[in-house]
Amino acid sequence: MAHLIDYIWQSSFCLLFFFGIYWCFLRREKVFGFTRVFLLVTPVLALLFPLIEIPVEFSKPTISLENTDFLQYLTAQEAKDDIVASYGLPEVTVESTKLPILLEWKDYLFLGYLAIALLLTCRLLWQFLQLRLLTEKGWYQTVFNLKSSYFLIPTFGLAPVFSFFNRLFWDDSQQLRPEEKEHIIKHEIEHIRQGHSWDMMYYQVLSILFWFNPGIHLMRSALIDTHEYSADANVVKQTANKDTYTNLIVKIAFKGLDLPVGNYFIRSTTLKRIMMMKNNKKTNWFKLLMVVPLTAMLLALVSMKTISTSSFFDTGSSMSLANMKELIEQAQDTINVSTRVVHIPNPVHYEYVSSLKDGKVTAQLGNLQYEIGDISDDEEYADVMEMINIFKQHSSFIKNYNTPDLQKTADEMPEAKGGMEAWNTFLAKNLKYPTEARKLGMTGDIYIEFVVSKEGKVLQPTLKRSLGMGLDDEILRIFSLESMPEWNPGIIDGKPVNTLMVLPIRFKLHGEVAKSKSFFGTPSYSSDKEVFDIVEKMPAPQGGKDGWTDYISRNLEYPKKAMENGVEGTVYITFIVDKDGSTRDPQILRGIGSGADEEAMRLVMNSPKWFPGEQNGSNVPVKMRLPVKFELDDRNKPVKSNKLDEVVVVGYGTVSKNKNPSPQLNFNKFDEGKEPLLVIAGVKYQKEELSNLSPEDIKSINVLKEKPALEKYKEEGKYGVIEITLKEGVELPLKKKEPASNTLSPAQDQPKLAIWQGSDLYD
Repeated sequence: MAHLIDYIWQSSFCLLFFFGIYWCFLRREKVFGFTRVFLLVTPVLALLFPLIEIPVEFSKPTISLENTDFLQYLTAQEAKDDIVASYGLPEVTVESTKLPILLEWKDYLFLGYLAIALLLTCRLLWQFLQLRLLTEKGWYQTVFNLKSSYFLIPTFGLAPVFSFFNRLFWDDSQQLRPEEKEHIIKHEIEHIRQGHSWDMMYYQVLSILFWFNPGIHLMRSALIDTHEYSADANVVKQTANKDTYTNLIVKIAFKGLDLPVGNYFIRSTTLKRIMMMKNNKKTNWFKLLMVVPLTAMLLALVSMKTISTSSFFDTGSSMSLANMKELIEQAQDTINVSTRVVHIPNPVHYEYVSSLKDGKVTAQLGNLQYEIGDISDDEEYADVMEMINIFKQHSSFIKNYNTPDLQKTADEMPEAKGGMEAWNTFLAKNLKYPTEARKLGMTGDIYIEFVVSKEGKVLQPTLKRSLGMGLDDEILRIFSLESMPEWNPGIIDGKPVNTLMVLPIRFKLHGEVAKSKSFFGTPSYSSDKEVFDIVEKMPAPQGGKDGWTDYISRNLEYPKKAMENGVEGTVYITFIVDKDGSTRDPQILRGIGSGADEEAMRLVMNSPKWFPGEQNGSNVPVKMRLPVKFELDDRNKPVKSNKLDEVVVVGYGTVSKNKNPSPQLNFNKFDEGKEPLLVIAGVKYQKEELSNLSPEDIKSINVLKEKPALEKYKEEGKYGVIEITLKEGVELPLKKKEPASNTLSPAQDQPKLAIWQGSDLYD
């Protein structure tokens, strides 16, 4: 049902889009043949476009409803039948003692559709019956015209003049002059000759099958107008005086029976027909050509589907069904539960673990949903949570937000109005520790990802790392509160952008927490003295953010080993700011090695005391997370993280205690005859002359390789080029021998800093 609703919506959108093209570009153009073909073909295209899938690997806007809450709910309901595997105890289904419901709401919708379609079909059959009665009544006075191959059938005033296939029904009760009768007959002959009745029958069928689609009825009305315009145009070509024909259209009015399957000489389009005949404008070919790119744009919008680079049969889990079964059966040696694994086509979260209800826990990990039942006690519940933690390690999933131009970094990152202090106050005030989690001592981190839109709205909260035991539901409840502070959107180049944010929230308990045995050997719960993650007033370094950055720049020593090996990257470190503002217990969450991890820990341990965090008016220890970025290239500005502001450490320009902090250029490690071209301030130098250059005089170094080097320096750049820019006021180093001509044309852009060490070139 979910896929059907999405298909109906997309096909309706396509048809309305095509009608918009007709209304804007074809409605007033006298290209009736082209317009007729467009109106006949586009309903088929509107039905086909949602069925076509053109896979693309880039993110794009979509009109699909698959990510809406309603469709997600329907998909989840239907996905329960898509069982990947079922293990454990036999399932016992307990049914209600009430009488079963024979029909669901989906069945009523379908019956309603069939009822209306049946009524419309009966209406069409009734019209055919009336046509047959009219034909039989006037059959003996019918005349067959050999020249134009049509039957002229009198209606005796029961119906106005109209044609249906090769039958022309004539109202012989009207008093008309011979020339007027001739005009009307010519008009109806055009309908017969061009086969307009086939078009009408085509749309009659579409109107019955897709009666709920307003686009069908709009397109049918447009086709009727086009039929009349086309017939009028051909009659006017054969008429010496156009005014007599237009006066005839005004003169005749409806009378008697009206059968929609026919082509009538007079309809409610009288005024539009007269205006079209008087329209003498030339054809606007630009409007006609616009039909093609707009149709292609609609095809791309509807049919192009963003796919991940994973395999087609990937279920979002890196664990095979065989390994999954082995793990579940191993767990069942200790815990007596039943497990069912269900495939979820479009999960909302990366991870989500429900609370315990009626002895059952549901864990959605990527595209797989684990339904674990028959949980009998708290100890078994804790063991089940450990089993789910094992499953998490084998789950992989990529969330597609379908948000246009979604950014992960910005010049100015989004921030809650009132600052992060207001945001932390809101969390501290509203977050509650679920009783279920308190009882079993569940602690840990939950990561929630959300989009801050251009308007500052928080959209699509998505759990990225879950804990369960009611904690996941509590976080989602917080993000649904109307009292949640509004956000200022991210800014890039002065314009607001959609930005993806990640918020880590840690749950800790006072004193000792409950422990459960670990049959997997990986304990999930721990005890620790109280350390907060979020408090009313968060800790801050002396001097604020600027003071912390200044402390880093004055005291950091870029590790020699990291510099020699060209090691760059971000060290993620956690530490605790104690009640007195001192820092302790630094730990590396993710390091880059080569001495950078140790340097980051040294900086934290030796930092001046912080202003401690406060909760309920008292100083409390708070755990902080800090990314420290080590970079040997000062070309780029510091990139802001969508988690925390990063401290960027640049190799050049940092005050250091090392005697020689600048990287050295060494040509000796290159193969003989394959040395790169050395260019200093636009002048070529030999490698032997590099000793005359002091590293302190270098402003920046730029390395060119392969195609860029060949394009700029031709054959001389085939082994690479090293461009060195000197500081302002520094003279060129002395040369041993000045070549005849070695001045190169200045680069279009100022060369930027890059580092070359050993035998590797780093862009």
